[in-house]
Amino acid sequence: MFKNVRKTKYQFSLTLALVFGLLMSACSDSTTSGELDSSPPDASFTVTSVPDEANTFVLESTTDGAFMWEWDLGDGSGWQKGSETDTAYYPAKGSYDIQLRAYGQGGFDTASNSVNVAQNDCSGPLENLTSCESKTWVLNPEAGALWIGPSDFSQTWWSNTEADVQTRSCHFNDEMTFNYDGTMDRDLKGDIWVDEEGDTNPFPSDIIANNDGSMTAGCYDWSVINSDYSVWGSGSYNYSLEGDQITLSGDGAYLGLYKAGDAGITDSPESEITYKIMEMTQDKLVIAKIYGWGAWQFTFAPKQ
Repeated sequence: MFKNVRKTKYQFSLTLALVFGLLMSACSDSTTSGELDSSPPDASFTVTSVPDEANTFVLESTTDGAFMWEWDLGDGSGWQKGSETDTAYYPAKGSYDIQLRAYGQGGFDTASNSVNVAQNDCSGPLENLTSCESKTWVLNPEAGALWIGPSDFSQTWWSNTEADVQTRSCHFNDEMTFNYDGTMDRDLKGDIWVDEEGDTNPFPSDIIANNDGSMTAGCYDWSVINSDYSVWGSGSYNYSLEGDQITLSGDGAYLGLYKAGDAGITDSPESEITYKIMEMTQDKLVIAKIYGWGAWQFTFAPKQ
């Protein structure tokens, strides 16, 4: 589980060591008058996992003669002043190089151990959304996955039928993979459902390149989409969970349908959008965009 201890010793200058030793002699019974130990301590420490506490470890310095300890947990947080015995917690799996600086009368010595964290630590919404690793969601291939109605959800104005699952196959094959590290990968599988807005014309009107006016809403190969809307295609985004909300950020961010924007129907890509989570379990994700005029609701299921 741990790599061999690696050490690097540093010597203070003779003058600094003498001054430091004199100061310490007043409070140390181990140094007699005229006798100064100018050698750094021999740094070492142990790492022990904590039973029943996920990804948590006790760090204990076994360095003789040390009076101050600094730890670098190898997680990017850098060196931190600590205690002879400390605790390290790693929410994400991986290999971490832990370092100790142990300070004594003659300077400091550095020791290092490596610890392997086998799995991510998560629970609740994050576990449901990512399975503590990564999880791919698609529109639930059943009637009602796409829904429009009043903001109180008291009735249905429109929802997809079972037949629409085939008609909109280019929509129902879109994959949204949520990763534990806070990223989401969208894969449209090379095509896109071009929606309409109040008629059968594509929305926005120029979303299909070189449209001669004869095009209607429907499935289109991504190659015919105007490059101005390229960020509505496949890509990677960041997400965050807070209470009953999920926020997606990055150019072209959306879930469910590109035109359902953050503040209403949009004809241009946006950089951030927040949805209300209506339901989230291991087997079902329901999100909604609620506007003054009504609401869009999208129901997803894990990819089979």
